[in-house]
Amino acid sequence: MKFIALDNQLDQWETFVETNELGNFGQSSYQFELLLSRGRKAKVFGVISNTDDILVGGVVNWDPTRLGYKYSLDYGPLVKDWSDTDALKCFFDGLVEYAKRNKGLYLSVSPNAIYQEFDNDGNPICTPKKQILDAMCGLGFTHEPFKYGMQDTGVTVWQYVKKIDGQTYPEISKSYHKMAKQYLKKNKLFQVNVRELSRDDLPMFKKIIDDTAQRRHFLSKDLEYFETAYDKFQDRIKFVVAEVCFSKYIQIAQDKLDKTNQEIEKLQLKKETASNKTRIDKQLSELFKQRDNHEKRIQHGKQMRIHAGKDVIPVAGAMFIIMPQETDYLFSGSYEEYSEFYAPYQIQDYMLRISQNLGVKTYNFLGIDGKFDGVLKFKTQFEGIAQQLIGTFNIPINPFKFNIYKNLKKLVTK
Repeated sequence: MKFIALDNQLDQWETFVETNELGNFGQSSYQFELLLSRGRKAKVFGVISNTDDILVGGVVNWDPTRLGYKYSLDYGPLVKDWSDTDALKCFFDGLVEYAKRNKGLYLSVSPNAIYQEFDNDGNPICTPKKQILDAMCGLGFTHEPFKYGMQDTGVTVWQYVKKIDGQTYPEISKSYHKMAKQYLKKNKLFQVNVRELSRDDLPMFKKIIDDTAQRRHFLSKDLEYFETAYDKFQDRIKFVVAEVCFSKYIQIAQDKLDKTNQEIEKLQLKKETASNKTRIDKQLSELFKQRDNHEKRIQHGKQMRIHAGKDVIPVAGAMFIIMPQETDYLFSGSYEEYSEFYAPYQIQDYMLRISQNLGVKTYNFLGIDGKFDGVLKFKTQFEGIAQQLIGTFNIPINPFKFNIYKNLKKLVTK
C-alpha cells in the first residue's frame, strides 16, 4: 500500500465516497472543488492497495494560525475497514509528513461517525460505539472532551436524523407527530406551494437566510457561496422555497364563505317551519362563527397582499445536499411575519418525499445542541432520533509550537 494525492483521480474518489457507509457531502469531490473555488487550501489524500483500490482517504483543508497551519479533516477520513490499522497508520503518517513539510502546526480530525444515539427525551437507545475512538487514540491522537451546543462552522457535534430506509412515503408521513400533520393539513388547505429554485433565484434565497440570521444570531453565507455550491454540487443540491399566493388564499376563504352563507340560508328557511328551533339555533350560531372567521381571513389575506406589494411571495427557504447515504438539511430561514403558514414543515415534508423517491437511507436535520431542553421541538415533530458524533481528535505536527499555541489559547479564553 502507499500514500498518494488523489486530486487527479476525483472520479475514483467520488465512487469511494458514494459507496462508503460513512460517505458524506463534506468528503465529496464536489465539496473539494467548492473549497478550491472559494480560495481555500485543500487536497484529497488516500492510501491505495497494490491493486489501486482506495483503503483510506479524505479531503483535507488547512488554515493559517500565528504559529503555523491547522490541518483539518472534516467528516473524515473515509475508511474501507476501521480494523485495518496498517492502512490507517499509513494514511495518517503520510498526512502528518505532508503537513510537516508545509508549515503544519497540528492536525484536527472529526470523523463522520456516531458515538451514541438517543430518543427525544435524551434517553440512550444504544451503547456507546467505541471502535473508531479506540482506533484514533491508538494512533496517537488526543480526543477532545465531548461538546454540547450548536455549531455555526465546522463539524456538527450533535445531530437529529430520521431513518427512512425501506419505508414508503405514506409510512414516513404517517410517523410524523400529530402537530406536524395538523400544520401540513393547514398548508394544503391554503395551498402553500413548494418550489425548487434556479441559480437566478439565489439572491431571493439569501435574503431569507440573512433575515433569519440577523433575528436568530447565526452566521450566514455570502451570495457567491450559494452560487458556487449550486454550480459544484449540480444535481446533488437543492434550494427550496415555500411560497404563498394571496389571491389563492383569498379565493379559498371566499369559497368557504360562500358555502357557509348557503348553509346559513338553508337553515334559516328550515327554522321557519321547524318544531325544534333550539337545535337549529345552535347550528346557526356555529355557522355564524365560521362566517366571521372566513370574512376575517379574507381581509387578512388582502392586508398581507398590500403589505407584500405582490401576489406571490416566498415565506421560507432551505438548502439541501443529497448523497446516496443521506439528505443533509444545511441552511434555512423564514420570515417571522408569515409564521402562521408553517412553511418550514412543508419544505421538510417535500424533501422527505424526494429523499424517499431517490432511495436515500437517512434524512439528516443536522445540528442540535444535545441538551434536550425543548429547543428540539421543530425537528422532533418529524419523529427521528438524536445522535452524538464521535467528536474531534488532534495530533501535533510541530509539538513545541503546538504546546505554545495551546497555552496561548488558554490565556485568551480566561
